[in-house]
Amino acid sequence: MRGIIRMLKTPLTLLVLAALVAFGGFWGYKNATAQIPPPPPQPCTMTEVGGKLAPAHVTLRVLNAGLQGGLAKRVSSAMRSYGFNILKVNNTDQRLTHTVIVGNATDSPEVLLVAGFFKNATTQADGRIDHVVDILLGDDYSGRVTKPVLSVPVSGPVCLPIPPGTSTTPSSPVQPSTSATPTPSPSRSR
Repeated sequence: MRGIIRMLKTPLTLLVLAALVAFGGFWGYKNATAQIPPPPPQPCTMTEVGGKLAPAHVTLRVLNAGLQGGLAKRVSSAMRSYGFNILKVNNTDQRLTHTVIVGNATDSPEVLLVAGFFKNATTQADGRIDHVVDILLGDDYSGRVTKPVLSVPVSGPVCLPIPPGTSTTPSSPVQPSTSATPTPSPSRSR
């Protein structure tokens, strides 16, 4: 009986070790090839803007939520000409019928300023902590207004995105965001 146990012990030990090595290899390969998650958004920092929030203080992501090719690129170029900081120009998987401006709150000065540039745009809030404004351009894009308001009056400091490349800690924490991507709820068309 002892001989049988001794004879089976070595092959069983090798099988267990081989299974552990195979599992470790599979786990390592799976994690090594997994997509790296995007960094969490940096909280905004309270910044004194001299009583008026101008386009130079606002950071935008311009996303095409419709089927018109190149619309986000054209709109971002126009917004950049007014002095807005463009963080990203791309398409989104969401399909919308009209333009939606998404920001921290619907009454945030940066959202009000951006919304004033577009005809028939709606605003939405998602509580984002970085105060970057997303412009989601839908299929029924109505265009920009001819004479937009180029500043919004503010009293005191405004929470603005931390400029890229700086590691400044915000002086006043803001409510955390539950989602880094916009999720508008207006009517969608396919």
